[in-house]
Amino acid sequence: MLLLIAILGGLLIMMGQHPRAEALFYYFRLEDQVPETHLLRLIDKHISFAFVREKLKESYSDTGRPSIDPELLLRILLIGYLYGITSERKLVEELRMHLAWRWFTGLGFDQEIPSFDVLQEPARTVSGVEVV
Repeated sequence: MLLLIAILGGLLIMMGQHPRAEALFYYFRLEDQVPETHLLRLIDKHISFAFVREKLKESYSDTGRPSIDPELLLRILLIGYLYGITSERKLVEELRMHLAWRWFTGLGFDQEIPSFDVLQEPARTVSGVEVV
């Protein structure tokens, strides 16, 4: 009897089970999740993207709806270039999943990622010339 319990019961007792439960709230910082040696952390440390707003400020109107931050768009498009993602749809999809990418763009989990069609416009227009 003991041998039967050891064989049958032992399989159930010794086998670990990880219950899949989603917490209502999580507390962690994206800053703590990105290694110091990560490529995007190194880029962020050595390159300031503040010049983008200064260079493009004449292109934006004082009236109308607020635009998406041009520095954010540049950072997202740079991620696509660095990681070989040529589809804006795929880039937005991947941006939802990668912690380091969210950290680099400054997008928290409670912030909306720009739509893929917003990312397509800068790629179609270069220096005011429509690219087909």
